[in-house]
Amino acid sequence: MPQFTWKGIKNGTYKEGVIEAKNEHEATYLVRKNHVIIYSVKSLEKQKNGKNIFAGLLPNEESQKNIKEKDVLVFTKKLTTMVRAGLPVVDTLALLADQIESKAFKKVLKQIHLDIESGNSVSVSFSKYDKLFGNIYINLVKAGEASGKLDTFLAKLVENLEKTAKIKANIKSALFYPVILLVVSLAVISIMLIYVVPIFVELFASVGGELPALTQMIMSASDYVRDPMRGGVTFVAIAVGLYMLKKQIQTNYNWRKKYHRMLLKLPLVGDLIIKSGLSKIGMILGNLSAAGVPLIEALEISTTSTDNIPLTEAMNNVKLGVFSGSPLSELFDKEEVIPSTFSQMIKVGEETGNMEEMFESISGYYQEELDNAVQRLTAMLEPIMIVFMGGTIGFIIIAMYLPIFQMGQMVG
Repeated sequence: MPQFTWKGIKNGTYKEGVIEAKNEHEATYLVRKNHVIIYSVKSLEKQKNGKNIFAGLLPNEESQKNIKEKDVLVFTKKLTTMVRAGLPVVDTLALLADQIESKAFKKVLKQIHLDIESGNSVSVSFSKYDKLFGNIYINLVKAGEASGKLDTFLAKLVENLEKTAKIKANIKSALFYPVILLVVSLAVISIMLIYVVPIFVELFASVGGELPALTQMIMSASDYVRDPMRGGVTFVAIAVGLYMLKKQIQTNYNWRKKYHRMLLKLPLVGDLIIKSGLSKIGMILGNLSAAGVPLIEALEISTTSTDNIPLTEAMNNVKLGVFSGSPLSELFDKEEVIPSTFSQMIKVGEETGNMEEMFESISGYYQEELDNAVQRLTAMLEPIMIVFMGGTIGFIIIAMYLPIFQMGQMVG
């Protein structure tokens, strides 16, 4: 018999579990018999299949990587424009599927088109590809379909996707230039140690005499780097160690949690992560509230918008605290990782009774704060990397020219 997972409230406490039933309606009935207030019932089989949502549809697993967020954004923009113009969704999907360049995405859209033609609703057809579109996308489509204002909610969705893309672009732009400087610095230093310093070594060997300590140190470093059994093995060991550390962080929850906590404690970087996360959370809560999605479900969906574990755990604590009847502002205020400004703005929304508008204000505020944090991070990292590159290269040059300066003084 099919199994279903359920989530709800019983005696003021959050509960979840698995139940066997013939279909979703029977599962809902059976759970409600136990005096549970339900807000979610899902087929366990569909959830398992969701892990391989593209199986049988796409040529192989690698095809999933070919569907980029930019493709989804462009598709949604075109869909919004055509739906606003009065074209039926089923016809619009057929037209857009032919225009999409990505073969994997084209197959997904054609399958959605077939599902809608077969009698499925738009939201149900999209929900089969929740790994691609995400909970927020599907819930806004569902709300637009239910209210008869699909074009309005698609426009909100485009705005949501554009803001998310902007957040990612800002973070990438903040790190791009410093990373380039670091790579160039390491490349120049390596070239000097491997190719330039040996030339000076031959010169000093022909002259003879005792060399300064700085020069000897650079020469020893050059010998170490050029020796495959020392420098080569060290390089491989560092590369393997970093790879294993990365895998450990990806697979081990506790390691990943410690790593995320460490990131939050870094100057500016932690500020960037928090403001990026809160901007997306505010944006999602505002859009879902406007769509009529219940607060509990909206909080659960917004929790998935960030990958940072401390922030995710804070959102989970808030979600569970809602069942106790505590005000949302108090629940956010209890979480150390969330700034007091966030909870204070939530409190204003509660007092005025306009939470939807307040969530949008929160999103705009933290988006602006994020832009400022990105500028500060860029302003801090650029001079640091320039000083590092110039200082290291200058140190090597001075060390190698010291003996020549000494010889000039002796001749003088």
